[in-house]
Amino acid sequence: MFLALDRDNTILGIVSYAWGGFGAAFGPLVLFALFSRRTSWQSALAGMVIGTVVLVLWKQIGLSDKMYEIVPGFAANCFMILLVNLLIGQKDERVLQEFDEVVNEIKR
Repeated sequence: MFLALDRDNTILGIVSYAWGGFGAAFGPLVLFALFSRRTSWQSALAGMVIGTVVLVLWKQIGLSDKMYEIVPGFAANCFMILLVNLLIGQKDERVLQEFDEVVNEIKR
């Protein structure tokens, strides 16, 4: 309601910012969860937090005029997931086994 009361905001601008937030927070996580065997809950959480923080900061600093804020948020999320995957990685054998089963099923 407070966002809607701001005369400078448009419905399209608010919806664009919301979708940017969803994309920056969850987009890379979905891709890494589907395609990377090493993705752990730690890398997922770190990526979501960093992606969201970068998106909000990008918008608040005023850089949205130069580039849509989802781009740096998405990139920061990807970088953080990759970094944490390299440092920690997935150690849960059940998750690794299920990932391998799905990959084998798809290859058939």
